[in-house]
Amino acid sequence: MTKEYGVNISYNKAWCAREIAYALTRGTPKGSYVVLHAYGETLKMESPSTRFEIELENDVHFKYIFMALGPCIKGFSSCQPMIIVDGSHLKGKYKGTMLVGVSMDGKNQVYPLAYAIVDNKTDRAWKWFMSNLKCAIGEPPNLVFVFDRAVSIGNTIHAVFPIAFHGLCTYHLENNIFSNFMDNLIVGMFKDAARAFCMSEFQAH
Repeated sequence: MTKEYGVNISYNKAWCAREIAYALTRGTPKGSYVVLHAYGETLKMESPSTRFEIELENDVHFKYIFMALGPCIKGFSSCQPMIIVDGSHLKGKYKGTMLVGVSMDGKNQVYPLAYAIVDNKTDRAWKWFMSNLKCAIGEPPNLVFVFDRAVSIGNTIHAVFPIAFHGLCTYHLENNIFSNFMDNLIVGMFKDAARAFCMSEFQAH
């Protein structure tokens, strides 16, 4: 501001002005929560196969939201029968955690399938997410879930998708191997074995 307009303002005033500008152009988080129900119903009207669920606490306060768009659900049948799930903590004003389920398409690219906003990565939140995911996609044959070593995810998959195969993310296994052995040679051997496409190659590594 000083350089371009010759006006001296404090950092706090600049930050407040930025927040006001964001609110005017994009709306506020509070306002977005208010229109969630209307947003979900609009999505269902445009694409009836969309799965959009909201759970409230005491029938008043926002608790969970789940969304899987109809076209994404339909397109999943053309993807590999694999879902990678994970969660990430949100850093905004209202905090919470985003749970995500993605797949891989025919070109081996990330395919968005479903996501949820919950309070934390608890057993209850994961079960709610997985139950809605099952309502959206059913239980396809030969379905594989890939996740980190979180016990909550493993227990929930076993309960909600009992016939699905559970696989651990090689990135997390790789980190565990390195932390235990501190040997890049062993890590390299593991990576070669994990990326083998046939049994003979895997056994050789």
